[in-house]
Amino acid sequence: MKTADPKAAAARAFVRSLNILLKFARLYGYDHVRTAEQLQIAWEELREAIPEGTESGLLLGASGAQLLLDGVPLEGAPAEKQFAQLLSTAGLASIQFYPCITEKELASFVHAFPTGKSKPSELAQQLKDALAAARGIRVNEVCFVVTDSRLRDTSLAAQLAAAALGEEQDQFRKMLNDPQKLLELIAAAEGRKSGSDTASFTAGVDGSGAGGNGSGNGNGTGDGFAGGNGIGATNGVTGGLASTMGSAAGPGYGPCGGSGRGGNGSGEPGEEDIYGILRALSTFGKMGTTQNPTAAALEFQGQVTQMPSRAQDTLRNALAGLAEEGKNKKLDQAVLVQLAEHLSIRFALEKFESGEVKVNAVRQMLDRMNHQIEELRKILGRHEDKMAEAGILVESHREILDRQFWASVPDNAKRQVLLSEEAWCIPPKNVQSYVAGLIEHGDTAEAIRILQNYARCTDSEEPDARKRAVTGLSELAGLYAQADPRLLADALRHVGLRLSVERDQDLQSLVSAAFVRLSQEAAAKRCFVAMEQALDLLAGVEAQRPGIAKSLRPKMGIEERVPEFVEEALRAREISAGLTGVLKQLPQTAMEQLAGRLNRCQYREDLDNVANLAQDLGEEALQYLRSTVRGGPHSEAVEMVGLLARLDPQAAQVFLPGRIKDFPRAAQDRMIRQISACGAPERCRILLSLLDHVDPLVMPLVVDEIGMTGDRETLGRLLTLADGDLPAGSSQFLRIKAIEALGRLEAPESLSALKRILESRKVFRWAHAQELRIAALQVLEKMDPDWAKEYLPVTGIEHNDLGLAPLDTQRNSIFVRQRRHTRVRLHRTVSAVSTNLKQNCRFQIKTASLTGGLASTNMHLAPGTQVQLRMQLGLRNLQATALMRDYRAQDMAFEIVDMGLEERTKFRQLLLESMVKSGAAGN
Repeated sequence: MKTADPKAAAARAFVRSLNILLKFARLYGYDHVRTAEQLQIAWEELREAIPEGTESGLLLGASGAQLLLDGVPLEGAPAEKQFAQLLSTAGLASIQFYPCITEKELASFVHAFPTGKSKPSELAQQLKDALAAARGIRVNEVCFVVTDSRLRDTSLAAQLAAAALGEEQDQFRKMLNDPQKLLELIAAAEGRKSGSDTASFTAGVDGSGAGGNGSGNGNGTGDGFAGGNGIGATNGVTGGLASTMGSAAGPGYGPCGGSGRGGNGSGEPGEEDIYGILRALSTFGKMGTTQNPTAAALEFQGQVTQMPSRAQDTLRNALAGLAEEGKNKKLDQAVLVQLAEHLSIRFALEKFESGEVKVNAVRQMLDRMNHQIEELRKILGRHEDKMAEAGILVESHREILDRQFWASVPDNAKRQVLLSEEAWCIPPKNVQSYVAGLIEHGDTAEAIRILQNYARCTDSEEPDARKRAVTGLSELAGLYAQADPRLLADALRHVGLRLSVERDQDLQSLVSAAFVRLSQEAAAKRCFVAMEQALDLLAGVEAQRPGIAKSLRPKMGIEERVPEFVEEALRAREISAGLTGVLKQLPQTAMEQLAGRLNRCQYREDLDNVANLAQDLGEEALQYLRSTVRGGPHSEAVEMVGLLARLDPQAAQVFLPGRIKDFPRAAQDRMIRQISACGAPERCRILLSLLDHVDPLVMPLVVDEIGMTGDRETLGRLLTLADGDLPAGSSQFLRIKAIEALGRLEAPESLSALKRILESRKVFRWAHAQELRIAALQVLEKMDPDWAKEYLPVTGIEHNDLGLAPLDTQRNSIFVRQRRHTRVRLHRTVSAVSTNLKQNCRFQIKTASLTGGLASTNMHLAPGTQVQLRMQLGLRNLQATALMRDYRAQDMAFEIVDMGLEERTKFRQLLLESMVKSGAAGN
């Protein structure tokens, strides 16, 4: 019997305690006694999960509303799901707890969580600040792509929440989303330098002038106002916006039909120019949070005037385009944020397409730009603040720029990057969307190439590349299985090899989580080739890092699914490619499942399929069977003996005689039944070797099963038993079983012994009991019918007494077990009671045969229980010893294992009377 992984149980307890601790902190504060007590509990459970001196730590991850423990999804209540959502929204992929963690560091970690109402996006920075000097905890901010809530339909819950919170907007909020106001501030700033500039700029906005430097005319054909691409006066601003958000270097065409180049001839804006624009926009947004908005406006104007002319032109063109767009439709509330994002994306895209920077550098550039834009988001995020105060988790914007950049990249450039060594730079969600599109359009070969290349990134020499790649593989596991299940094996090979050589402790945890996730996906998708690869790799890791391998094995989800795999293979009558290899890697689990399945087989075809599959598992699995039967606990040895007798009957014959005598009677009984049903040609020899070592009450079953095999090798011993040479402790009932077994062998050598039993007389009576003589005559009637017919009149046996002869064995039966005697439906129910149990059990016997029957009982009795039955037949009572069998529908079966010969004659008469009255035998 397997037990749950103690580390996993302790880790789950720690996660629950941590969640309770944070709840107490919000309710009572960190100084409250209940919070302090819960902190101590959480610390003790964490230390139990990762004791000091161990090699591996604990990785607590979050994906959406799902907590993951070392890569394994953790079932949880709504509170745990909200905790996971909080971590995800804060941009936290996982939290690593190392064995060197101290109680003080855990307390610092907990104190970093806010007790009041605050935005989840602030949590990541608070944790970083609190754990700056900590060695035992690390926060992993792996980039997961999120969906921009402004660009997709909100959920029904979010819509209802927004309606409940209200849409109140003050006057200043309207101003912040009015690009015209910004244009006016810029014009005023220019006016401080040159009065004519102000007039010319204002005229341009009104549609009667041109560029910002006053060099245009009434038609707006000059370069000053057009900026990057704009043409014409008032209508030219649309071209300016198209230039800035489209292709700042290329020509643009407006309604007036001309063209222009950007930057006033000063060249394209540089990276620092873009940062300057973003800082200026953030400064403008601060006007709504300061008590002196005039000072903020002056600061904004100062920043604009200090920009190079190319940066000023870019900003003016974009704002003018937005102002023109606002004349025709209502602008989005976050229009300035969108402006900042688009400026950043277009700049990064141009740099990437020109080959000046690689993908990794683009991500770093976008991260820096996002830091500037984040300030603007916070200023304009009053709606998000209200949502957070209402307890609704608001989506993080950290990856919005990255997603929008990827959407802007041309298709051929996307493919080129995904097939390069920098594929790890692309967030997994972007990889998934692109590859899924390829698969949908039938380009599976290209999708496979991309996924293979992405998996190779785990071999990179750069730690950050390996970190991002293994994290991405965890998210893309399902996609690998969808594209081609063989890709899972390829990905597992890369991750498994990295697991053996990775020395960075932080990375090692992420690699372990990826290995577990890929293995789980392989198990779920029945990808046996990948599962075999995973188990083989784990065996290699076990040789170098046994602690890690031991902790990963139960999490992979393969071993626990072995029963499912075996059942599916047996039902399908076909062994899937790779399944045998998987089972070979798990010999103990596989043999336990196959042995149990063999013991439950009812049809010989199923029995043969199980035995064939077990035979294919090789010597290591067979050795597990031998060791269990030879020296394992009684309960395990009993379950394995049938399969061992089928696969290695010689070993069973050697091991069992010395062991079975020490087994309880119920275990002996079950063992004999399983050897008999295993279908091994040598089972008769095994049973014969056990006859003298089992309990006397089990001996009749052994002799019966020997007869059912039809093996003539046992003829000598059966004749000895029939003649009365019985093992110590056995009764005359065993002679009856031996005679019936001889009848099933149909050996002519037994005729003389049987006739002697039938004919022998003493002075005034027959030498042998009536039941022995009836049994002998029934066999002679089958083997020498002419002699039996001639001798019957002088035997003193009525012809009707021969009606319940033992049933012949059907050599080609489809069933594993066969009935040994005819079962009769009793014309009236026979009541019986047990006399040997602490609490008497009552039986109502409905059908019976000379070997047992079916009865309803008033209490449950375990199979194998010995019962002394006292059956009430009117004024007479019959005594019998029986062993309980399994349930059948609402009744329990029992098998008679000992009965006095005179009692058996009375029981025979009861059955014969029921046959006559019912007119037919039961089935």
